[in-house]
Amino acid sequence: MKLLFLVLIALIYLFLLAPLLIVVAVSFGADSAVAFPPRALSLRWYAAAFQSSLFRQALISSIVIGAFSALASTVLGLGAATAIMRMRAAWRATLETIFLSTLVVPGVLFGIALLAASAQIGLRASWTKLLLAHIVITLPYAVRMILTSYARLDPTYQEAAATLGASAFETFRYVTLPMIRPGIIAGALFGFVISFDNVPVSIFLVDAYMTTIPIAIMSYLEYNFDPSVSAISSIIIVSMLGIALVLERIIGLQRTLGS
Repeated sequence: MKLLFLVLIALIYLFLLAPLLIVVAVSFGADSAVAFPPRALSLRWYAAAFQSSLFRQALISSIVIGAFSALASTVLGLGAATAIMRMRAAWRATLETIFLSTLVVPGVLFGIALLAASAQIGLRASWTKLLLAHIVITLPYAVRMILTSYARLDPTYQEAAATLGASAFETFRYVTLPMIRPGIIAGALFGFVISFDNVPVSIFLVDAYMTTIPIAIMSYLEYNFDPSVSAISSIIIVSMLGIALVLERIIGLQRTLGS
């Protein structure tokens, strides 16, 4: 029975990981057409992906916007979560619902609303529109993760620091902040990933001069179908895996995710 259960788990993992493995395998093909398994191995499509100005500029834009939106949403989320935890219980649930409300709004509707709002106020810079939009859509993840760490925080440590003469700022700086650090890091990580991979909102805010890597891949596939898309996708897959491994090495994913 135990062996059957392990086999079932292995098959589920294989089913989930098979598309990623196929993408990586196709990226090493030497042919001009997509083929699996590849008949010959080559790195030509990785070179083609890096030489493509579309992919290169879109990747840089996605990284920069993802980093800035993750930083901004984490700082704002820390302030919001701290305010929520210090409010009365009657208002706490209401305020938390307000900050998490964007999670229940479909991305397409949210993107259209942001496009219309930016047109009304005369905001034309795509970079600014994308950054503001990504901060809004990543903020709930930061708030949720930091609230999870706050929920696991033992208040007796804060009371002990106050008893020993620490001010409110010193208690927060030297006691509270280190103890909720896993939630802060998790919020920043999720914010970057959500921003980097976003399509429903970004597709309404990009233009010919400013785009993100998911939108660039979609645009490229509209008229082309070659393994260079698999190459850039493989780079993204390996990069995300590297972030997860570094996070596991430094802190631990279970602790970071609040389990």
